[in-house]
Amino acid sequence: MRLMTLLILFIFSSVVNAEELSATLDRSWGLLIGDQVHLTVNLPVASEQLERQSLPQDHKRIGPWLELLRLEETHLQLVMTFQVINVPMQTRQVMTPEIELRTNDGDFLTVPALPIELGSFLPNEQGQQYQPQADATLPTQNQLELMQIELYSAVALFLLSIFVWFAWHFGLRPRHRLPFAHALFELNKRRFFGKKDADMANRVCHQAFNRTAGRVLVSSELDELWQNTPWLLPLQSDIEAFYTQSASHYFSPEGMEEVSFNSILELMKSCRAKEKMA
Repeated sequence: MRLMTLLILFIFSSVVNAEELSATLDRSWGLLIGDQVHLTVNLPVASEQLERQSLPQDHKRIGPWLELLRLEETHLQLVMTFQVINVPMQTRQVMTPEIELRTNDGDFLTVPALPIELGSFLPNEQGQQYQPQADATLPTQNQLELMQIELYSAVALFLLSIFVWFAWHFGLRPRHRLPFAHALFELNKRRFFGKKDADMANRVCHQAFNRTAGRVLVSSELDELWQNTPWLLPLQSDIEAFYTQSASHYFSPEGMEEVSFNSILELMKSCRAKEKMA
C-alpha cells in the first residue's frame, strides 16, 4: 500500500510539473536553411535544480532539421537557439524535437515538440510565398561551371597580357627604338639589376653614336656626326670628352681610367632628350 501511494504521488508530481512547463518559439513559419529560431522554455523549477547531463548539448544536431547552437539559462528559463540545417523537398510543417529534462530530485520535465514551417529552395507547387528572394538563390551546377570558365578565361587573358607586354617591351619594341632610347633602356635595365658595368656601358654608348651616324665613329671623325645630327651640337663638348677618355682608356699605353657607368648614363639621358626633340 505504501509503495502504491509513493507511485501515485510520483506520477501526480510529474504531471503537475509537466503542466506547469511551457515552451514558445519566436518564429514558427517561413524558415529557410540557415535561419535561426529561439525556443524559450519556462520552467516550474529553478534551472539550477536540473541535472547537467539531461540538458541538450551545444553545437549538436537534434533531429533531422535543427542544430542547437547555444543554450542559455536564467533562474526559471531556458533559451535554446536552433539553426535550420536541412529543409524538405516541399514547403511543409515539421515538429521540433521533444526534449526530456530531469531534475536533481528525479522528476522528469518534457519540453514539448512544437510545429514549425520550413520552406524549400525548390519550386513550390502550392505557391511562392515561402520562396527565397532572387539574391538568396543558390547557383545551379551549370552556373558554377560557367563561373569557373569565366574565372579561368580571365586568368588566362591576364597571363597572356603579361606575356605580350614582356614580348613587346623586351623583344619586339627594342628593334624600333631610336639609338639613344635603346641605349638608355639598356643602361637602366642594367642599373635595375645591379649590374653597373662601365665597360659594357662604354660599348652601349659607342653603338648608339654609331647607329646615329650610320657608320663606325672614332674621335677624329666626329665632324661627320655634327653634320648629320646638328641637334647634338649643344652636347659637343661632353661627347668629345667621352670619345677622348674612351680612346685613352682602350688605346693609350698608360691605360687611363675608363668613363664611369653613371657618367655614361647621364650622357645618354642628355642625348636622348635631344633625340626626342629632333
